[in-house]
Amino acid sequence: MAKRKKSVKKRHKKNSYSKKQKSFLWFLVIIVILAPLSYITYNYIEKNLKVKKKPKKKAYLDKKILEKMNKMLQVERKKVDILKEELQNRKNRKKIIKTDTNKTTILKNKYSSEAIDYKKSLDIETKKSNKTNKHKIIVKSKKPLLAIVMDDVSFQNEANKIKKLPFKITPSIFPPTKIHPNTPNIAKEFSFYMIHLPLQAYNYPHPEPHTLTTSSSLSQIRKRIKKIKQWFPKDRFINNHTGSKFTSNYNAMMKLFEALRENKMVFIDSKTTAKTVALKVAKNFNEKLLSRNVFLDNKPDITYIKKQLKKAVKIAKKNGYAIAICHPHIQTFKALQSSSDILKSVKVVYVKDIYENSSYSSK
Repeated sequence: MAKRKKSVKKRHKKNSYSKKQKSFLWFLVIIVILAPLSYITYNYIEKNLKVKKKPKKKAYLDKKILEKMNKMLQVERKKVDILKEELQNRKNRKKIIKTDTNKTTILKNKYSSEAIDYKKSLDIETKKSNKTNKHKIIVKSKKPLLAIVMDDVSFQNEANKIKKLPFKITPSIFPPTKIHPNTPNIAKEFSFYMIHLPLQAYNYPHPEPHTLTTSSSLSQIRKRIKKIKQWFPKDRFINNHTGSKFTSNYNAMMKLFEALRENKMVFIDSKTTAKTVALKVAKNFNEKLLSRNVFLDNKPDITYIKKQLKKAVKIAKKNGYAIAICHPHIQTFKALQSSSDILKSVKVVYVKDIYENSSYSSK
C-alpha cells in the first residue's frame, strides 16, 4: 500500500510538471506569434489608419524682416558708438593741466587752441589789416559768399550734428590718431571736407600726435602729406590746427607748400598768428591764398557767437567773401542752428566755392 501511494505521488508530480511545461510552451508560442503580428498591425495602423502627423513647420524669417532687424541693430550700434565717442570726447577735453605756480586749471576744450594764439595777436592783426590788403581777392558772385569752417571734427556725433545744420558747413577733419581713429570714415559722409593739419604752436601744451614742427625736414613733411592723401584721397584743401610758430616760420612754410603742391593740395590759412608768412610763401609759389577772417566761438556763449557771425557777414558784404572758423562746441551748434536770419544777406558756401570762383585783383 505504501508503495502504491508513493508511485501515485510520483505520477502526480510528473503530470503536474508536464502541465507546467505545456503552459510555458504555449506561452512562448503565443509570444512568438503575437509579437510579429502586433508589430505588423502597429505599422499598418501608423501608415494607413491613423491620421498622419503633420511635420512641424520650421521657424523661418522673411528676408525683409531680417533686413529690418539688421538695420535696427545697426542703428542701435551706432547710438552706442556715438555715446562712447561722446564720453571719450569729454574725457579728452577736460584734462587738468598743472601750471608753473602749482595751480590747476581745466582745459575745457583741448582742441580750440587756435583761439589762444588768436587772442594774443588780435590787436596786432587789426592794426596791420588796413596796410596789408594789397593782395586783394575778387570773387565772382552776385551775392556775398560766406564759408563757415568747423575745425577739430574728429567724432561721429560731431559729424551728425553738422549734417543737421540748415546750411553748408565745411568740416575740417583731423588726421586719425588713437583718440580719434575713425576720421577717414567720417570724411566719407561729406560731399566736401578739409583736413585740419596739426602744426607747431607757440602756446599749446598738448599737441596732436605727428604735429609738424619748424624742425621737420622736407622728407618728413612730404611723408606726412602723402599719408594724409592716402587716408583722404578726395581731399584738396587743408588748414592749420594751431601752428602759430610753424606758420610764422618762412622755411617751414616753404617746405609745406612744396609738399602740398606735389599732392595737388591747397593751403587755407587759419591765421592763428598775425605773424603768419603764408601769404608771402603763396606769392612765391604763384598761388592764391584764402585766410580766416573771423573766429566765431572764442567764448562759449551763444550771444557772442552770433555777434561774431554778424561780423563775418559784414566782412563778406564789404569784400565779397569771408571765412569764419568755429569748433564743434554745444553752444556753437545751438547758435548756428538758430542763425538763418543772420545769414539771409549772404550765400553760405563751401571753402572750395570761394576758392574756385575767385582771383587776385589786377589793380
